[in-house]
Amino acid sequence: MFDLCYLSIAEAAERIHTRKLSPLELTQAHLHRIEQLDSQLRTFITLTAELAVQQARQATEELARAQVLGPLYGVPVTYKDMIATAGVRTTAGSRVYADWIPQKDATVVTRLRTAGAITLGKVTQSEFTFSGGTAEEDFVKPARNPWNPKYPTGGSSSGSAAGVAAGLAMGSIGGDSGGSVRIPAAYCGVTGLKPTYGRVSRAGVLPLSYSMDHLGPITRTVEDAAIVLQAISGNDEEDPTSSRQEVPPYQQFLSRNIRGLKMGICPSYMDAVGVDLEVLSAFEVAVKVFRGLGMSVKEVSVPHLNYACAAGYNTLMRVEAFHAHFKNLKTERGKYGVRTFRNIARGGFLSAQDYIRAQQARTLISNELAKAFESVDTLLMPTTPTAASPGTYYRQGMDEKVRQGSLTHHAAYTAPFNLTGSPVLSIPCGFNSAGMPMGVQLIGRAFDEATILAVGHQYQLATRWHLQRPPLDR
Repeated sequence: MFDLCYLSIAEAAERIHTRKLSPLELTQAHLHRIEQLDSQLRTFITLTAELAVQQARQATEELARAQVLGPLYGVPVTYKDMIATAGVRTTAGSRVYADWIPQKDATVVTRLRTAGAITLGKVTQSEFTFSGGTAEEDFVKPARNPWNPKYPTGGSSSGSAAGVAAGLAMGSIGGDSGGSVRIPAAYCGVTGLKPTYGRVSRAGVLPLSYSMDHLGPITRTVEDAAIVLQAISGNDEEDPTSSRQEVPPYQQFLSRNIRGLKMGICPSYMDAVGVDLEVLSAFEVAVKVFRGLGMSVKEVSVPHLNYACAAGYNTLMRVEAFHAHFKNLKTERGKYGVRTFRNIARGGFLSAQDYIRAQQARTLISNELAKAFESVDTLLMPTTPTAASPGTYYRQGMDEKVRQGSLTHHAAYTAPFNLTGSPVLSIPCGFNSAGMPMGVQLIGRAFDEATILAVGHQYQLATRWHLQRPPLDR
């Protein structure tokens, strides 16, 4: 039964389509695994077991007369708890919304349900995706990393990544405002995709930063990420920031020949930020794999990328978060976690001039990145400076473990691309000496998810890191 929980979405789809597996059987296998493991992993805030069984029974009954089935038909998935689900509690990981039951599904939920996906429930996240969820005293206790429960999952889509890694769901929709899909994906050894800003509707999602919030899939394989992205992408009249750009058939592009494509690496940025030596070694091995697949690799420079976090991302995030939470900060202050309140309230002390300068930095860095893409098809960077560790996310003085860099921040490699809105794919690339996963990320041109998905898929065909399972069943 547990082996069913480690099928890829593509594999499950093939079995369902050939009637070798029913949606009900697949859903019940996942619910049984959740019952066995979630008490120790704490990935769920709200488990919708009855709803999942009801949806799966209906899908199984319809299977006999269905003529055309999509690849998500009967596939059990979860949603980060900032995404509205009709009739199902949506808390955003905060006491502020502890009892909120939306009347309407978010667009992303509607699209996945239309594609036939089964709703397992709402999963753990940091409070309002900004802070909290990392201490026992928080409203939502932190999810635990299935590779080692003493290690963090990364935030803020913690339950999404931990659940997929542990076989509790076949895929999950996470939110990414500064790395919140990619960081937990890297820490938990799964695949995480932040699409281009505007590619996926955010209608029905509690906001943090309207200009940097993204939704994206967390799955075990790149192929599965392409399947989910296909279902959730496209313009939505309910989200004025959603793009009218045509959505390509992502799965069809996965088999694209990547030989001859050009990959850029940014050693100057890695030197400035710092990187754990084991992560650096895994990164260098990944570069060799891409060369072996026929890609050329060259060094590129994005001169002001060093200022992306301090000069742009942090300011815009805090100002926009303060604006989004202004009413609740006044009326529900006591319900916020202490750290969350302080982090969001700081945005009230930033000026219009600060915000304008941050937008100017965003324009400068975005233009420099576009210039770099004139000579390469994708960029490759570590997803995080270190693998998950028992310590804090902010680590100074790592000396012998870090190549240069005075301050290593867990979002140093992810947040710049929320600022630019670029599509980014994080994929597993190895394990460190403590047995914890490490990841690299592929950055693409705006609305060119097809290229980074093809490159990532070919990498996974050549490696086996994404096939490794946490030691939960031993």
